[in-house]
Amino acid sequence: MTWEVHALRYATDGARRANQWFLGGSGGDAAMPIAYHAFLLRGPGGVIAMDTAADAARCARYGKADFRALGDALAALGTAPGGVRTVIQTHLHWDHAGQPGLFPNATFHLQAREMAHVTGPAMRHAVLRAGYETADINAATDLLHAGRLVLHKGEVRLADGMTLHHVGGHTDGLQVVRVHTRRGWMCLATDAVAHRANLERRIPFPAVFHVGDALDAFETVLALADAPDLVIPGHDPWVTEAHAASAAGTQGWLARLD
Repeated sequence: MTWEVHALRYATDGARRANQWFLGGSGGDAAMPIAYHAFLLRGPGGVIAMDTAADAARCARYGKADFRALGDALAALGTAPGGVRTVIQTHLHWDHAGQPGLFPNATFHLQAREMAHVTGPAMRHAVLRAGYETADINAATDLLHAGRLVLHKGEVRLADGMTLHHVGGHTDGLQVVRVHTRRGWMCLATDAVAHRANLERRIPFPAVFHVGDALDAFETVLALADAPDLVIPGHDPWVTEAHAASAAGTQGWLARLD
């Protein structure tokens, strides 16, 4: 099975500097903007959402610009949020897990280690809980008790041509997606590879739970993809800038990666 892969750039932050991208603060003080993405995978079984992004109010609160609604991306692909039956939740940071209510008919897929992480003793440390909001953790708990959240342990085949892989590092339960496309096997690396430069330099993004796991994740994502340029980073503006628009009127904010 071959899948289409679409990336939504739903917000940006132009104030980010190069030394904010690398653990240890290397890279200098040059401007190095950050982009915020969610992904939509379309195949014979319909559309699968990868992460639920954040809404306009939360982006404004965090000072993010150029907001685009996830619902607009779905509309451009001819899909209503209610028609999405599967959501891959890579982890529960605010910029990835902010709108689960947008998908009332979907089953969500998360690594069990992420759920344990966000409700466990690591959260007593302010630096480790900084990326989380309790509203998103509560929403995940509600989904679990409603029978709509599946907690996985490691690698799982989600559909023909699509597997989920636990890597950890950035958070303890971070997972990435391997998907078969017309270009070959692609790895949607989310925050395991924030920017292509993190992978090239083998230096993780500073927001990290386990440095060793983050370094190992670089090797994992390269092994999952058929070529290095098929490893798709989570926050690099290149994602939408270097790929063709998914549909008319979506240039620069909704791109087809396959």
